[in-house]
Amino acid sequence: MKQAECEPVGSGTCANGWLAATVWLILTLICGLIFFWPDRTIAHVDDLFFIPWASEYAASREHINPLLSVQFPGLENYHLYTRFHLIIAGLFLDLFGTSTVSVLAYEFTCYFLTSLAFSALCLAIRLPRAALFVPVLFAPMYVVTGFRLEITACVFWMFGLFLLFGAGALQQKGSPLLRVSLLRAAAKLALAFAPLASPAVFAWSLGAILIHDLWRLVFREAKFIPLLLENAAALAAGLLVFSISIDFQYREFVDQIVFHSARSTGHGVNGEALGRAALFALAGLVSFRWSRPVALLCLMLSLGQGAGAFLHDKVPVRNLAASMIFLVVVDALARGRLRRVAPVLYVLTFFAVSANFLLFYTVSGPVGGVEAAARDYRSDIEADKRVFIDETMAHHFLDHQTRDAISWTWGRKFPLARAEHLSELREGEVWYLSPYTLFGYLKGHTQIAKALAGEVRYERVPQLPCVMGRHSCRLPAERWAMLRLERDGETIKVRDYAEDRAFAVPGN
Repeated sequence: MKQAECEPVGSGTCANGWLAATVWLILTLICGLIFFWPDRTIAHVDDLFFIPWASEYAASREHINPLLSVQFPGLENYHLYTRFHLIIAGLFLDLFGTSTVSVLAYEFTCYFLTSLAFSALCLAIRLPRAALFVPVLFAPMYVVTGFRLEITACVFWMFGLFLLFGAGALQQKGSPLLRVSLLRAAAKLALAFAPLASPAVFAWSLGAILIHDLWRLVFREAKFIPLLLENAAALAAGLLVFSISIDFQYREFVDQIVFHSARSTGHGVNGEALGRAALFALAGLVSFRWSRPVALLCLMLSLGQGAGAFLHDKVPVRNLAASMIFLVVVDALARGRLRRVAPVLYVLTFFAVSANFLLFYTVSGPVGGVEAAARDYRSDIEADKRVFIDETMAHHFLDHQTRDAISWTWGRKFPLARAEHLSELREGEVWYLSPYTLFGYLKGHTQIAKALAGEVRYERVPQLPCVMGRHSCRLPAERWAMLRLERDGETIKVRDYAEDRAFAVPGN
C-alpha cells in the first residue's frame, strides 16, 4: 500500500493530514492579518529604493527609479543589485496596481510561498511539528524586511532547498534515478535563480549546493558524473538568465556588486556572521545522531552563513536561516516524553521575537492629519518645489503614489544618503518626515532630531531591546505622525500634522 493512501482504515492518517493543513492555513492567515495589516506595517528604510523602481518597471518596462534619478543619473545601467526582484515585483504591480495594499500583498505572497516551501521540506524529513509552526515563526521576520530584494530571493531559495530534500526522500522510496536527477537539477536551478533576485542569497545558495553534493559523495548517495550534469544544467540556465537580466554588462555589474558587497561586510570580514555560522554547524553536529537530514540542513546553512561573512550578508536571510534551524533542531531533539516541549518552545519564541510588534499593534493609536499632509504635498508638487519624503510618508500618507517626489533617505550624494543637519534644507525644498524616522529608527542621533526635540513630542509604546534590529523597537505610540519642514530665511518652518500646529526653529 502506498504511503499517500489512507489505509489501513481507521488509522486517521489522511484525516490528521487535512486537519494539520487546515490549522497551518489558519495560522498563516492569522499571521497575515496581524503582521501585514496596512495601517500597522512599518515602512522599511529601503522601500523608496525598491518600490518606485518596481513600479516604474510595471509602467514602462524601464529600469529606473524616478525618486533616485537625481542622485544616480543613468540609472538604467545601475547594477548595484540584480534585477529579478524588480522584474517579478513589477509584473505583480502591473497586474494589481501600485498601492500600499498591493505592495503588502506582494510581501505576504512571498511570505506565504516561503513558509509553504519550508513546511513541505519539514514534512519531507518527517518533522510535522516544525512544519506546523513555520508560518508562526517566519511572520515576525517579514515585519522588519519590507519590500527588499530578499523576499523574492528567499522564495526561490526555499523552493530549491525543498526540492533537494524532496528528491532525497523520493530516492529513499525507490523512485527512478532519472526522475530524482531531474528534480535535483530543478532544485539547483531554483538556487541559481535566487541570487538573481538578491545578491545576498548567493552565499546561501552556494553553501547549500556544495554541502549537499559533498554529503552525497561522502555517504555514497551519488556518483560524480550525475552530480556534474545536475550542476552544469543549473549553472548554464542560471548564467543565461543572469546575462539577459543585466543586458550582458558584466564589467559594470562586477564593479558595482563588489563595491556594495564590501560595504555590507564593512570592507572586511563580518565576524558576527562567522559566529552564527559556528552555531549553525554546532546545531548540525548535535542533531546528527537523531536526524541526518536535519544535520545536513544545518551544515548547508552554516556554510551559507560563513560564506556570507566574506561576500554579502543581509538580515532577512540570516533571520530566516536561524528560524529554520531552531524549528528543525527542536523538533528532531524533542522525542518521546519531550515531544510536547517543541510546541511550547515555538510559542514562547514567537512571543519573544514578536513582543514589540504585538505591543505596538495593540497599544498604539491612530492620529489625524493624513488628508492635510497629502493635500499640502500635492500643493508643493504643483508649486514646483523639490519635495523630499521618507518611507512613512510614502507608505501611510501617499499610498506609494510618489513619482514626483525625491527620497529623503537617499537625498544626498551616494553613499552619504540621508541628511544630518537642518542646514541641508535649502530654499525651494520641502521635507516630509515622520517623527518615527527621526526619533525611532534614527534614535534621535541626527542634528535634525536634536533641533526638533524640544518642540516635537515623540512617545513610544512599551518596548523590549531591539532584538531584530532598529525596525523592531522604539515604535511610536501614534500611528502615524508627520512633519513638514520648509526653509524661511534663517529659520525652518515646521508643521506638525498630528498636533495640528506650526512653529519655527533655527535653520543653521
